[in-house]
Amino acid sequence: MTSDPTPTEQAAGGRPDSPAQHEGAKNKRPVAWMILAGVAIAAAIGLGVWAIVLNDDLNDTEAQLDAQTAAAESASTEAQSRIADARARIQAALSGVAGVVVVTDQDVTEAEQAVANAEQSVADAQAAVDQAQSEVEQARAERDLAKAEAEQARAEATKAELCADASDAATQALAEGGTPDDYEAAAASAETAASACS
Repeated sequence: MTSDPTPTEQAAGGRPDSPAQHEGAKNKRPVAWMILAGVAIAAAIGLGVWAIVLNDDLNDTEAQLDAQTAAAESASTEAQSRIADARARIQAALSGVAGVVVVTDQDVTEAEQAVANAEQSVADAQAAVDQAQSEVEQARAERDLAKAEAEQARAEATKAELCADASDAATQALAEGGTPDDYEAAAASAETAASACS
């Protein structure tokens, strides 16, 4: 059966239970504090690692920036050197120029017309050469014709001389008289000469 505890028992029983419960509460608090401290430590470590990584990234970025700045300064120096060199070459090239020549469309048209006129002059000269060559050839042909006509005239003169000689011979033979055979021979000779000379 159950007996109800007496107030003394309760007091005695309550006290010993009370410190035990109090000790459990104390034990719970340090665990929460330990967890909280662990989380804080982990966060601090994480923040430290993150800061180190950021510092390394910052150092790398600064190194890259310094390298790019140096490269840019080098490129700028080289570009300035090239520009100065180009200006010096331009000045040297322009120092020999007495003046600037401006060419207009009219100048170009006049030059083209001069070229066309020169081409026409060349064509005319070629035609004159061709004509002169044809005239020379014509003169040569006329000379050959004159030579042929002269030879023909000589041949006709020789023929006429032969005919005259034959006629003279026939006339002389007839004049000398003689036998009938001599007349006949002289007449035949005169006929031959007459037919050849006609």
